[in-house]
Amino acid sequence: MSQTDLSFFQRLHRDYSQFLESAQKDIDIENCLRIDLHCHDKNSDKPDELYGRLLRLPETWLKTKALIKQLERSGCNLLTITNHNNATSCWEANKERDDFIVGAEFTCHFPDVDLSVHVLCYGFSPSQEETLNELRHNAYDFVRYTRSNNLPVVLPHPLFFYSRETEPTLDILERFAVMFERFEVLNGQRGVWQNSLTRDWVNSLTPDYIDQCAAKLSLDPNDFCFDPYRKRMTGGSDDHFGQFAGSCGTLLQIQNLKERIARGEKPKDLAIEALLHGELVPFGEVGEEEKLTAAFLDYFAQVVINMKDPGLMRLMLHKGDTKDKLICLGISNAVQELQRHKYTLKFLETFHEALQGKKPALLVSLNTSKEFKPVLKVIKAIAKAKRTDPRNFAESLRTLIPDLQRLLSKIFFDRLNTELSGIMNQVGTGDEQFKATLKGFELPTHFRSLVGQKPASGKNMSSLNLGDAFDQLSFPLLAASVVLGAGFMATHVLYKNRQFINQLATSLEERELPKRVLWLTDTLVDKNGVSTALSQTLESIRELDLPIDILTCHPTLESSEHLHVVRPISQLSLPNVDEQILYVPDILKIQQIFEQGGYDKIICSTELLMGSVALYLKHAFAVEAHFFMHTDWLEYAEQRIQPSAAMHNRLRRMLRGFYQAFDGVITLNEEHQALLTSSEFELPEECVIRSAHWPAKAFTRAKAIPETSSRPLRVIYTGRLSPEKGVRDLPKVWSRVKEAIPEAELVLAGTGPIVDELKQKLPGARFTGWLSQDELIEEFKQARCQILPSRFDTFGCVVVEAMCLGVPTVAYNCKGPKTIIEQSKAGMLVEDTDAMAGTIIELLSDESKATQLSIQAKVTSEQWSDSEILNKILDHLYRLPTKGCHQNETKSVYF
Repeated sequence: MSQTDLSFFQRLHRDYSQFLESAQKDIDIENCLRIDLHCHDKNSDKPDELYGRLLRLPETWLKTKALIKQLERSGCNLLTITNHNNATSCWEANKERDDFIVGAEFTCHFPDVDLSVHVLCYGFSPSQEETLNELRHNAYDFVRYTRSNNLPVVLPHPLFFYSRETEPTLDILERFAVMFERFEVLNGQRGVWQNSLTRDWVNSLTPDYIDQCAAKLSLDPNDFCFDPYRKRMTGGSDDHFGQFAGSCGTLLQIQNLKERIARGEKPKDLAIEALLHGELVPFGEVGEEEKLTAAFLDYFAQVVINMKDPGLMRLMLHKGDTKDKLICLGISNAVQELQRHKYTLKFLETFHEALQGKKPALLVSLNTSKEFKPVLKVIKAIAKAKRTDPRNFAESLRTLIPDLQRLLSKIFFDRLNTELSGIMNQVGTGDEQFKATLKGFELPTHFRSLVGQKPASGKNMSSLNLGDAFDQLSFPLLAASVVLGAGFMATHVLYKNRQFINQLATSLEERELPKRVLWLTDTLVDKNGVSTALSQTLESIRELDLPIDILTCHPTLESSEHLHVVRPISQLSLPNVDEQILYVPDILKIQQIFEQGGYDKIICSTELLMGSVALYLKHAFAVEAHFFMHTDWLEYAEQRIQPSAAMHNRLRRMLRGFYQAFDGVITLNEEHQALLTSSEFELPEECVIRSAHWPAKAFTRAKAIPETSSRPLRVIYTGRLSPEKGVRDLPKVWSRVKEAIPEAELVLAGTGPIVDELKQKLPGARFTGWLSQDELIEEFKQARCQILPSRFDTFGCVVVEAMCLGVPTVAYNCKGPKTIIEQSKAGMLVEDTDAMAGTIIELLSDESKATQLSIQAKVTSEQWSDSEILNKILDHLYRLPTKGCHQNETKSVYF
């Protein structure tokens, strides 16, 4: 496999593995002590994070003996435990054994800048520990003290620090360059990107640069470092739960190690000597989010198992903002509700034990229903992997945790589909279901109602009785949410300082994330306009080889060039989503694709399931997500159910909240651009741009287009035969046309829910069904004009496609068709059915006018360029200047 065949993250993993292998070849392994310099146990009981303090939660419940056992199992022949701001575990261990280095991870604050860092320190005495805790409020004094007292320190995870500033700058790293000589470049809880960049940055610290930083900061590097210009690298697992302790660490090379130990020198004293002046080499295997996911899963399980009520008065009177206190109040209530749910609690207990290598008890296996047997099988596989193959445990979790999420989600969505079907069958069918859903759906404000309990009044506050349905949905929903939440938090922690890290990559000219867009959609091969437009987009992306990939969820479609296809874990049938099944995607699989592909922007084209996935990825990876607005749902509702003002406002507010959650919206016409930036939706003008579609290549390359005069008196309609498309206007329009021109022909190319109704009302029309592009082209070649009675279309691809074949369109004066026809003068805009009928009669009767419009349509169809439109979207996403100037006024209007 060549360099170009590897993805961004595959190259990172390969290069970092080569670095570790090369570093270990340069030292004498026989004269090395093996130690994990960064791990924690139950005495890390006072977390730095405010929420942990508010809720009285320790960072871990891991017992010291369990951690020691895991470290020894991992091959460490020297031990330390680096709890936050205390060495309690080390002092206790030193009473019983002689192979413990005293260590701790101190939280140090800079007095002159909004910045706090963790600093690992080793070899101190009890009195020095007290002094270090006093000095840690001034990081400069802290590190100076360690230098003067010969205490080695390491800066762990240098690219992960604490700052209340919204945008930390690279200047922060200048302090680190001056003050520290040992850096943790292999942190077991951080991803390969951060670890690789940390190594690159340490390697970039030249003496001249260090001196420049020192002069700028008015600091003397000799006050902090034994050798300011000799930067060394360490590793540590940063493990809090004993799952991966010892899997990453540091090799300490000590000359004549065996002889010195034989002479009575203590390994821990030799280790301090090596840390101060010897050779240090990191060992282990860099991971990704699977380690943090397992850690968060285990932590959350133990929170639910062990958490006590923090107390309302204590919570409200504690230091912190009101917002943070209210969030913690919500977390406390949610955890206490989970503690009431015995099935979820048992699941979390069983999962926690599996992560420690303990297989589920026989009673649990016997009491597990057939539906949940596959879930239990995965939990057993996790326990077995921990016991029998601990070195590859992280890799096993990378497969097993998504499997667990997939199974739980499938059970939930299968049950949800059954419950929704039952509810909808009580309401009615078709538009009645849609209307009832929009009118009646609500979630209760009383939390107990949401999880299946009725409030004191005895009435469920959801008019669709979701509380009753929750009896069937509660366990798989809660369990799946726990697993998914852990996966989200793991990725969020790894990437929340993404912008800062990428700035560093740019400055080093190393490891900068590629500029790539992942385009999400629920529909790609269905018979609807959005699917058709996106299929054409994929075709153009491939032809132009743009840095864009499309992702969809489908049971049979195969992945191919610039296309990712994930298999559905379930499917849903929602009210009034005609002829389209909603496939439920595997979110963790999509998350893995996003990470491995190195994407840094998201476009989403559908509001339903993929809309939620897009927002999940946006917050997990700290990237921008933009929504491409293909569908006018307000108009859809208007055409289908004629909603009341209250229902209209409810739908508008739902859409407003959804669109505002994105970083920007791409629209297809002036009306929507104006609507979204109005007081109705309140989106900033700079976040809403107008784009366009373009005709498929088959239409632009069509040959042998006949002259208008040689075509029969035929009118064509192209699109779905569905109420929102305005096709119920066709019988009234066509009766007038036939009355004036009896020989006129009408062709309807498309399918839809009211095809039988239209066949009855248009007995002389020809219904072709859904046509391929080649078949549709042949139909267009024999048509004088196209009729488009829709007020729903946001753009009107069929208008542009017809123009390629010299077929003008008669459409209502609204939205997308208005933008196309008004500017091109290659069609006719009308206000109502009478005007539409009159205009068609005119075009069929006046051959000269029809020919003029046909010529104009063919000429102006060339203005829609896929290259120009897609590159313009990319320019907007990456905030680049527009490439070139468009002299043609009809082109520039789209952006």
